[in-house]
Amino acid sequence: MSRPSIFITGAAAGIGRATALMFAREGWFVGLYDVDAAALATLQEELGTEHRIAEALDVCDQAAWHGALERFFGAAGQRLDVLLNNAGVLVSGPFEETPIEQHHRLLDINVKGVLNGCHAALAYLRKTPNSRVINLVSASALYGQPSLASYSASKFAVRGLTE
Repeated sequence: MSRPSIFITGAAAGIGRATALMFAREGWFVGLYDVDAAALATLQEELGTEHRIAEALDVCDQAAWHGALERFFGAAGQRLDVLLNNAGVLVSGPFEETPIEQHHRLLDINVKGVLNGCHAALAYLRKTPNSRVINLVSASALYGQPSLASYSASKFAVRGLTE
């Protein structure tokens, strides 16, 4: 039997990085995906080349998801046990003082990125018994905050999608 596998977006820093390190230590095949190529390269060096694949991925690019998942699935021994939708951004400040383009970018990454991932991964998840999707949110998915209006809205959306 092949080792279990996890596909992690936003893998180059923070929660994604810590998750990648933990799953690699536990012997999983780990897929590292992020838009930050330099930080991704640093993580690759730390993990070594065995039992992992790493690629740049913009979660807003639906076509890129399909290619990344196809390559991951092949490299992981025809498995996708866990899709971890972790990639996200935060915009903080008064709503009206934040340029609308920043609100749109946040929603594109935090909401559409998760939708793209879930939709593109479904066929692969169905081919792997007991597979799972983990969509990360935050306390902002429970309680909105004045300086995090769009961020909270994005996390509420992901929470609703996940439930």
